[in-house]
Amino acid sequence: MGYVVKVDNRGRIKLPKNLANADSVIIIDAGTFFIGIPIPKDPLAETSDIIETKLSIKELKEIAEKEAENDALGRHSK
Repeated sequence: MGYVVKVDNRGRIKLPKNLANADSVIIIDAGTFFIGIPIPKDPLAETSDIIETKLSIKELKEIAEKEAENDALGRHSK
């Protein structure tokens, strides 16, 4: 679903009520427009039932950090 919102003279926008429960929003610059992805106040609670895993949060974090490191090193060497 899309929304049209006004931008005030300070560059701020007001999120629609159903998105206002977000604590933060990721803004992706897509050229002549941007994409806003709301981040819930408690992302873990909101997403805990999406993927089942037997790994701990610590293990998942270590895997994610290693993947990010490999990605960064791969991009740097290109």
